[in-house]
Amino acid sequence: MVIPPRLFGWDQQLFGFVGMFVFFGAWQLQNWIIASRTERDSSIRLDQLEDVALILRKDLERTRREMDSRGREGEEKSNTLISELKMLQTLLAQVMRKEAELSRSTVPVDMSEIKEDDALELSVDHMPAATVGANGDDDAQEDPEENTLEFEDLEDEQITDADIEGLDLTPEEAAMVVMDDGQASSADDDLKDGDAEKLRSGQKRSGQAPRPGVKRKAPIRLIKREDQLLQVVRSSLSENRVDLYLQPIVGLPSRRIKHYECFSRVRDEDGRIILPRQYLKVAENKGLIGTIDNLLLFRLIQLVRRLGKRRPDLRFFCNMSRYSMTDDEFFPQFIDFMSENREFSERFVFEISQDDYKMLDDSVTDRLRSLGRKGFGFSMDLVKDFNMDFASLESEYFQFIKADLTDILVSHPEAGDVEVFKSSLRRKGMQLISSRIEDESMVLKALDAGVEFAQGYLFGEPTSANDMNREL
Repeated sequence: MVIPPRLFGWDQQLFGFVGMFVFFGAWQLQNWIIASRTERDSSIRLDQLEDVALILRKDLERTRREMDSRGREGEEKSNTLISELKMLQTLLAQVMRKEAELSRSTVPVDMSEIKEDDALELSVDHMPAATVGANGDDDAQEDPEENTLEFEDLEDEQITDADIEGLDLTPEEAAMVVMDDGQASSADDDLKDGDAEKLRSGQKRSGQAPRPGVKRKAPIRLIKREDQLLQVVRSSLSENRVDLYLQPIVGLPSRRIKHYECFSRVRDEDGRIILPRQYLKVAENKGLIGTIDNLLLFRLIQLVRRLGKRRPDLRFFCNMSRYSMTDDEFFPQFIDFMSENREFSERFVFEISQDDYKMLDDSVTDRLRSLGRKGFGFSMDLVKDFNMDFASLESEYFQFIKADLTDILVSHPEAGDVEVFKSSLRRKGMQLISSRIEDESMVLKALDAGVEFAQGYLFGEPTSANDMNREL
């Protein structure tokens, strides 16, 4: 507005308008540039806020899903706990009722003095509820009528060698016998020459060699008087001295452990073991065998839960006694409990002896069938009659057939007979297990017969589950 008119003599008014136009134009341009920059910065910040909002939304959705999942898990755990407590309540009532009945049969008891809190002193972690058998593979093969000593008619309370032989103890069991008067036999370090020689000869006959360095097992107590035996069993039940033991089932010829059979051992107040073959008949006569059968499920469940997803193919064979399956109070609750905990279907195989299975009525087999539809499998144990219709067991959800190797070979004497029988089972989804393998010669017979699974002392003794945490 000033310089061009003075230098070139141009019109002052004209360049005044031009100068004002340039000034306002520059001001508008500056405002436009500032607005554009502000808009660009705002757009960038808006995009960043949208990204943050999207992340927060995803986090919120993930948190909501986790809360819902935990809520469902909590509800499922609550339902599981409620069902377990219901079974505990049933078992506690059964134990207290049996205790009262037995007490009335000996010493009068004022039932009004029995408080509910007294029963609840049994820990949930140790008080159990299902159907692990009282006699495992090492005992299941014995006939309780033959191997249970009739001590009640004997006046002499001292255990004799004839009593020990009457129980048909294995050499290792005979080495751990503790007499009822507290004196140990060959289990003690000061073995008598005769006892040591007897033990060595027994090991030679069975094909078992002494194994130095093996952890000392709990001693075995022999009780001669039936009333004293009953008292010890009752005390063990009331104080929860019933332990879970495991014996391996191996694959042949590798001898690798494939499964475990579960069974129970009763301990006296000093920790000595009472063998099932000694107390089985007494417990059956007094109606206690069902309680013994049902005192191990929680412990086995805890073992399986600790195992988690490790060794997914490992399964536990649990004996189901006829006394438990025909218990109208317990068995329906057991079926409901297992149906609500179907994750155990991949771990548990319920084992039923052939004789017990033949004696079950339709209502029990229907309940077993409903359990099979939930994914649980069954094994038929102690098979003696090979003429039965095994093909029909496919519809009953049986997966394994177990029998003594001797019985298998006697019933299939010709070469290839066992292979034909095994193939017929395999076509129906079942596998053959030979039990009572005691020495290497029996292994060779099993291999020649084509048996794929085997069980017996040669592959491993029954061992307390508490001592097997590292192996599982």
